[in-house]
Amino acid sequence: MRIFALLLLVTSVNLSAGEPELLKVMTLNVAHARSDGANQLLQSTEKAKSNLWQIVDVMNREKPHVAAFQEIDSNSFWNGRFNHTEFLAAGANYPHHFSGSHIDGDNLQYGTALVSQFALTEQTSIKFRKPFARLGKGFVISTARWPGSDSIDVDIVSVHFDFLTGNQRLKEAVKLIESIKGRSNPRVIMGDLNSEYAAENQLIPLLEDSLGLSTWQPHVDVVTFPKLQKRLDWVLVSQDIEIVSHEVLPDTLSDHQAVVAELRLL
Repeated sequence: MRIFALLLLVTSVNLSAGEPELLKVMTLNVAHARSDGANQLLQSTEKAKSNLWQIVDVMNREKPHVAAFQEIDSNSFWNGRFNHTEFLAAGANYPHHFSGSHIDGDNLQYGTALVSQFALTEQTSIKFRKPFARLGKGFVISTARWPGSDSIDVDIVSVHFDFLTGNQRLKEAVKLIESIKGRSNPRVIMGDLNSEYAAENQLIPLLEDSLGLSTWQPHVDVVTFPKLQKRLDWVLVSQDIEIVSHEVLPDTLSDHQAVVAELRLL
């Protein structure tokens, strides 16, 4: 009888092994570690580090599996010439990170990044074509193993689109679509899209239609950029993923609010 019970227990464990868990993600425009200050040029290196420690505290509290950051510096003169992605990863004890410098020159080096509890593979950084009279943007993409799964990988993107014109954002969206459309993994696209839903040029609906994406309650009033009372920061997922929960955090970490979402494989 005891042997039979033991066999039942082993069978039960084997059946549950490799069952996908919820994936928790976070996205934040770091605003060059200036928090809600007027300009990063007006603060010391120690102030930048203090502001980054506040982000570390939120990461420790929320415990996302993967965090996506935008406007995050690698080696810029205006806030200390240190790698902010490495600082956040080390401070929050995340073993894996990847950053892409979409601006690299004139003593500025910054872009987008991913910080992860899981190994990041197939890392790619892509710059968008620089628009006239302003600095360019871009995105990073990497692949990670879905938590609890033995074989399912997910592609995760941290992206930042142009702040000024819808036409430029549309061009950047087309570049993003071209870059990842051929990938077969489930996908999560996070970042500062600088666009509301169904705004000029239908940016987010274009991404949804072209890449088979959806988002959390797109027509509900949600504010992630308090200064303009707009929703500019988004989590988009492929149709094989469900957004179980979505929260805009109240913490003052930047001129943007952080967004946290829990995701489930369908």
